[in-house]
Amino acid sequence: MAKWKRTLAVTAAGIMLTALVPAEAALAVPLPAMGWKAPGKAINLKLTEMIRHKLADAFWNQYYAKVNSDATRDKVDGPKDVYYGKIKGTTAAKDVYWAVGFIGIKGNPVSYQDGPHVWRKRYHGAWAYLGDTGGCLAKVPKTLLRIWHLPGCD
Repeated sequence: MAKWKRTLAVTAAGIMLTALVPAEAALAVPLPAMGWKAPGKAINLKLTEMIRHKLADAFWNQYYAKVNSDATRDKVDGPKDVYYGKIKGTTAAKDVYWAVGFIGIKGNPVSYQDGPHVWRKRYHGAWAYLGDTGGCLAKVPKTLLRIWHLPGCD
């Protein structure tokens, strides 16, 4: 019974809202135009340990293991201080996920220089390690930098 009442309350609110505009106008406005699913919108996301691990794997497999044969995957430290978010696509399949953070190899102080590092993933695809920024986040969409309060490369 409680679920039915909540549904009625939401429906009633919807009816009251549409009563404020002409019926023709309410029917002509698609949902994305109302900003609920606007493409290009930046959304901050919560980083999970599983995602952190996948970012470390991408760093190791796509970069570090190829240029350094003296380290092992278990020496990867991080990423730490990670910002994680997405840019909405026109559909969920076109969403693009981004991560920015610091990563290095335990026992190799040089590996911690510069940063932050950048990763990108399209919908259900694999994470791509885009590299070390040297402090310039030009690889990252400005809309994400704004919501994360990070500087660009001016």
